[in-house]
Amino acid sequence: MNSKPSLPPIRNQINNIDKKIVYLLAERKKLIFTIAASKIQNNQEIRDIEREKKLLHDLINYGKKYHLTSEYITCIFQIIIEESVLTQQMLLQQFYNNNKIYPSSFSFLGPNGSYSHIALNEYAQRNCKKYIEKECSTFEEVLLSVENNYTDCAIVPIENNSSGVISEVLSILKNINLFIIGEINICVNHCLLGLKNAKLKNIKTIYSHPQPFKQCSNFIRQFSHWKIKYSKSTTDAIRTVAQYKDITNAALGSAIGGNIYKLNILATNVTNQEKNITRFILLSKNKINISPQIPAKTTIIFNKKNTSNDLVKILILLQKNNITVKTISSKIKQNNLIEEVVYVDIPLNISSSLMQDIIKKVIHLNTNIKILGCYPSAKIIPAVL
Repeated sequence: MNSKPSLPPIRNQINNIDKKIVYLLAERKKLIFTIAASKIQNNQEIRDIEREKKLLHDLINYGKKYHLTSEYITCIFQIIIEESVLTQQMLLQQFYNNNKIYPSSFSFLGPNGSYSHIALNEYAQRNCKKYIEKECSTFEEVLLSVENNYTDCAIVPIENNSSGVISEVLSILKNINLFIIGEINICVNHCLLGLKNAKLKNIKTIYSHPQPFKQCSNFIRQFSHWKIKYSKSTTDAIRTVAQYKDITNAALGSAIGGNIYKLNILATNVTNQEKNITRFILLSKNKINISPQIPAKTTIIFNKKNTSNDLVKILILLQKNNITVKTISSKIKQNNLIEEVVYVDIPLNISSSLMQDIIKKVIHLNTNIKILGCYPSAKIIPAVL
């Protein structure tokens, strides 16, 4: 009888192959720096969509020779291509702004392990060699930290594709003197987290920030006996469950946060939508310049009066120029009055002649317009479990 193969030697072979893959990715990235320098010198576009399509097509055909599926090849190389594009954009932006655009300190809604902290690390690890983090307990504190010169940059969530706009942030943005310098989209899978011996069937109280409760409402609806407790952040909820040491308590939050406080996952991916995407924006006291070679967007914010059709006029104006925009609106309380604030993303560089013409016309329609900033458009980051 043939003996069964020993797993350790096979696993060692796989480990060695994985290391070679990492080494080759690093070698590929070195070449990307050279390509970026050439594109900067020759004023070429960073992204070549047609070349990307041909590359994927050729790689898929090549992969078929080795019985690799098109889905497998596409998934891997879309990530590699996106990394290449982001690296080139970063280098171009540094050149375009004389290496003065990237912050060295960040404020965020903490503690460590919160989704704001995860988004911060995704951005900072790509764009900053060294950086300092400052935990804050409220969104207002996060933004005021920058306005009062305690940190260079703030990171806050602005919207979620399931629960909608974060009204509290929108309200603060209207009254604060900061500019958007970047954005990051994170696909978040909320987990239900409990103590080591906790069981889903025995949970009685659940803690979290109000947003995850909205984003996981379908799951929560299955447990009508649960008592809902709101916290300042998801990590604050996780920390509370860890400190109380009650196996009937649980928290909605990230697996990363649960790991920090040694909680177990009782249920995963409990969001209403399969892809639960939260968009974060980065704000600074200083504007940045965006190279015309980089896809960019300009964001404006204004009050929508009950008797005014300013928004309709603005949208018609943009439509006439064949520009598709994204609008976010929310009713907020201001000086004991309810007013509607509208946040508009326009996929144009503010330095373009078309955008300058649109701004002049928009200001003529509504004098309360505030330009929040022009910044590079972001792609969606893979799911955070």
